[in-house]
Amino acid sequence: MPQIRAMIVDDHPVTREGLRTALGLSDDVLVVGEAATGEEAVDRARELTPDVVFMDVRMPGMDGIEATRQILQAAPSTKVILITIDESRGAISQAIQAGVSGYLLKEVRMGDAGSDTTPLSKREREILQRVADGATTKQVASDLGISPHTVKTHLERIFEKLGANDRAQAVAIAIRLGIVH
Repeated sequence: MPQIRAMIVDDHPVTREGLRTALGLSDDVLVVGEAATGEEAVDRARELTPDVVFMDVRMPGMDGIEATRQILQAAPSTKVILITIDESRGAISQAIQAGVSGYLLKEVRMGDAGSDTTPLSKREREILQRVADGATTKQVASDLGISPHTVKTHLERIFEKLGANDRAQAVAIAIRLGIVH
């Protein structure tokens, strides 16, 4: 039986790595490529002709819904599985209209903010709490006695760890998970 040729599309390297690792556990799946943007996904899908594309919905530039439409126009037999944290009816409806075969919810499983199982460091939680309270990068830097560049670096790591695209999404995820209040 031939292997299923899969492609992974997500703007977060940590998410791509996790999915690649999970798919690699099966002898029936071969990850043939990855992409970090919708535009790159369309190009790579045309080039690699995967059987299945695991597609993030929210990415800068072309989102996963539009990338799905373009991939399926070029290769209607390709199956696209959307990966999302948004399970609202509107998002699912858009995905179905774009022609997806299914969707997976990104779940971030963590303990409470004081728990050792939280993937965020103490400093990252501290920075994210200040952001949740409405502080700017400069204000956070001043409050903590660090440079604005260091704050931005911490925020990038926080986004990767939580699978967030921006501050608002990171804060929303962190609130839902009890990391910040």
